[in-house]
Amino acid sequence: MRNFILGAAGILLLAGCGADDKPASSEAVTPVHDTHETSASKDFSIPDGPETGLSGWTEIVITTRNLSQWRSFLTEDAGWEERDSGEIDPALAKLWNIPGDVSGQETVFANIGSKSGFIRFVELEGTDQEMIRVDDRPWDVGGYFDFNVRVLGLRDLREKMIARGWQGDSEPIQYTFGPFEVIEWIARGPDGVRVAFIERLKPTLEGWPDLKAMSRTFNATQMVRDMDAARSFFQGVLGMKAYLEHNGASEVAGPNVLGLPFETATQVPRDVYILHPQGVNEGSIELVKFEGASGRDISERALPYNFGVSVTRFPVENLDATMEAISARGGEFVSEVVELELSGIGPVKIVSMSAPDGARLEIFERLN
Repeated sequence: MRNFILGAAGILLLAGCGADDKPASSEAVTPVHDTHETSASKDFSIPDGPETGLSGWTEIVITTRNLSQWRSFLTEDAGWEERDSGEIDPALAKLWNIPGDVSGQETVFANIGSKSGFIRFVELEGTDQEMIRVDDRPWDVGGYFDFNVRVLGLRDLREKMIARGWQGDSEPIQYTFGPFEVIEWIARGPDGVRVAFIERLKPTLEGWPDLKAMSRTFNATQMVRDMDAARSFFQGVLGMKAYLEHNGASEVAGPNVLGLPFETATQVPRDVYILHPQGVNEGSIELVKFEGASGRDISERALPYNFGVSVTRFPVENLDATMEAISARGGEFVSEVVELELSGIGPVKIVSMSAPDGARLEIFERLN
């Protein structure tokens, strides 16, 4: 394995590297400065297990009560477009186990030209809702912590976002890892949603032709309480492979993207795994655990009808075969298979799963 050392900023989140940023080795990455016991040496794969047929997720679902704010930000500042919209299919209530007689709208936005990494906003009426992540800190576990996008001109974009009420966990942090120089800002916007905005400074970014202001979404992060349980689910049950792994604390006290106290960043090791069915950073899941810094568990609020980042959706060619393979690998589903219409996609059959810390994943097959 190739060694990997964080720069002086001691940054935790490494998902700033896109598909073209992977180190020269095709293997997962482990740093040399591990100073604590982790699950890194454990193998959670099931070599004899059946193939699941999964690839990366292609859209994030945000359950919202602030669509107009999102529309203004995405279309005026981020350079995105509104792709489709319509009434939600009543069958969504069965998929999401929504109490009450619900109705609502869904609206799909995308980076212009992109074929994945969409955001689907769902507005509901007729059921009680609360925010998934509210009054929280980064080390609180449960649901999705954030998702990642690339940007051009981060500092100018940030000024526009601050005017819209966005707030960061820290100011933008510039750092290096390997040959890359990057600036990153994790900020919270409407519905308590955090987004990691990442700008490549050096070398010139390649492989993102549709990036004009803000790219498609490509990675979603979960803060987890038990890394072994999380890896067992994603790598064992779902058959995902490691794109990147990092274990350790920051090397130098100082500013960091999560707003940790400067000295604490050097004292609290973090375990980070970026996982994907094919081991790439496109529709990937990032798992993060703080060693020795615990917080609240808000996983019970991570229900798809509550406000915030609620679901990642994974397309497959044959849902029945995928479910059979996942079941054989020890997986369980939290909904029955439902047929419904999704705006911008068409008729699908779809099923839901829940990760150990409450984050919802849905697997669907197109029916046309």
